[in-house]
Amino acid sequence: MFDIRQFEVLRAIAVTGSLAGAARRLHYGQPTISYHLGALEAHLGARLVERRPSGAVLTDVGMLVLEHAGFVLDRLEAVEADVEARLSHGVSTLRVGAFGTAASRLLPGALRRATAGTDVRIELTEAEPLDLVALTRARSLHGAVIYDIGGEARYGADLHVEALFDDPYRLLLPARHPRAAVAGPVDLATLAADGWIISRGSYDPSDQTLFATCQALGFRPRVVLRSDDYGVIHGFVGAGGAVALVPELALQPGYDTVARVPVQDVGARSVRFVRPAGPPPPVVERLGAELRAAGRELHRAYGGADESGGIPAPDRRR
Repeated sequence: MFDIRQFEVLRAIAVTGSLAGAARRLHYGQPTISYHLGALEAHLGARLVERRPSGAVLTDVGMLVLEHAGFVLDRLEAVEADVEARLSHGVSTLRVGAFGTAASRLLPGALRRATAGTDVRIELTEAEPLDLVALTRARSLHGAVIYDIGGEARYGADLHVEALFDDPYRLLLPARHPRAAVAGPVDLATLAADGWIISRGSYDPSDQTLFATCQALGFRPRVVLRSDDYGVIHGFVGAGGAVALVPELALQPGYDTVARVPVQDVGARSVRFVRPAGPPPPVVERLGAELRAAGRELHRAYGGADESGGIPAPDRRR
């Protein structure tokens, strides 16, 4: 049978270029190195190392064996790392979900800080809130960042849900739109003739807010495009073809658009962190704390628009 120390010796010889170097690397005596190498060569019936006055090099067969041995050693090191991560942090792989804008703008920093100095790996699932809640309830995810799906009753006692921050809705206009040139908040009633972009799904908080507000103003938005991609929405709005109501977190630079605060109170979507009920693994608890801190920072940044009714610059918002 193979002895894992034989593979370690072979790799150490390949790395250091000598038996003496392998001994120093592994903190073995040189006779021990020679013993394990000899036992491996005897087991395989092949010469694996060519000794030279300047050191030692692996033969072609030795390189072949090292290739296979490397996979074995790497897997064993992964086992050690996973066990250490599980014992220290509660999980070896942290499975987290988020909706699109949270996945790109909220989670990266929080995850980096929560897992800093650990061997915990991260698996990210990007999906809509209802799907993320179902995956978290099934314990396929350790936690997920979602926006509100409509009342506490929709979650259930088997989930722990906490609010992180409110993400206010903003009016996205083409930069050359007449209302974009006017200082101050924009009255949605003045946009009754404009085309609107809404989401593709049957449920989206911004769509519900938009239709309810416009109905109260006496008109129904004329839908010209449906998309769930905020980059697409910004592109079409910037081209001058439509206007849209988007969350603050979804605003993107680099487009010919202007964000304005509506005159009407269009509210905000509630961004939340959901995880299975009960004591969380330590790394999940740290992630929750980092998300809460990020939420407090965003809440301060979302204190309102500037005096002109425009949205604070990205460095002030983030």
